[in-house]
Amino acid sequence: MADEKPQLTNDEKRMALTEHLGELRTRLMRSITYIIVGAILAYQIFPYIYGFLYKPLNVGIERWNKEHGKIVNAGIAVIKHADHDPVAKIEYDQLVDAHNKLIENPPSRHSSGITFRDFFAPFMTHFSMSLIFGLILAIPWVAWEMFQFVVPALTKEERKPFRLLIPTSAVLLTMGVTLGYNTMFYAMHWFLSYMDEYPQPAILQQDPNTYVLFFMKLIAVFGIVFQLPIVLMSLSFLGLVTSKGIIKGWRWGIILSAVGAVCVPSNDYITMTLISSSILFLYFISFFFVRYVEHIKKRPKKPAEQK
Repeated sequence: MADEKPQLTNDEKRMALTEHLGELRTRLMRSITYIIVGAILAYQIFPYIYGFLYKPLNVGIERWNKEHGKIVNAGIAVIKHADHDPVAKIEYDQLVDAHNKLIENPPSRHSSGITFRDFFAPFMTHFSMSLIFGLILAIPWVAWEMFQFVVPALTKEERKPFRLLIPTSAVLLTMGVTLGYNTMFYAMHWFLSYMDEYPQPAILQQDPNTYVLFFMKLIAVFGIVFQLPIVLMSLSFLGLVTSKGIIKGWRWGIILSAVGAVCVPSNDYITMTLISSSILFLYFISFFFVRYVEHIKKRPKKPAEQK
């Protein structure tokens, strides 16, 4: 007969729970420390971060100013040829008046750029973006802390999914964020093209907080979408999804692609098309990920892993 597992008393259970809560608190405090350190680092390199984020909008604005910039305040100054030698006083006065008018109303191109509506907005933008990027920079270490908290409760066989899921998730997240960033260039060009429909000269004075919020939403959508294979792999580990089910349920892939396109914050046809096609591609490529998971689950367990 197999040896029965010893039953824990209430005191032992209480002590085990207290130890787990203590460890969880320690790892949460470490995670918060990582985020604070990341925020401080992001605060120091803020100009580089914002320059990187602002580039898609800046490229769109420069293109707009170059293609649609029109001369404003372009008055015509008519100066007659001097009829006297030396020049008469009235002729000299006309030249001075024309020069003064040109100085007071110089011809210029209307341009677009960013603007702050409150005196504290520059600092708040700096501070909030530092927190956001501090969290982003700390994600690998926070994930590691959570992984270390969960691992002791898993068997050797159960740990294999985490070793596969975490690096795969990081690669897919990087791919999604990269695609989302490059999509911003086309989205900005598409949005700015609608300025042609308004009386000219039309000037864009963009609030940086609104732009950054829009940017982060778009990047988040792409990042989440590219986690679809991870979700299906996780469900496969739980026995809720099979590779055959993915092929049979291809209609669900189409529905997911349509829903994803509708949820895009920009609603421009380029971004919607990219999101929709990405979801379809990831849905069907997940077939191979799930097949790999099924292959792992079918492997015969070693005696040491069966205990």
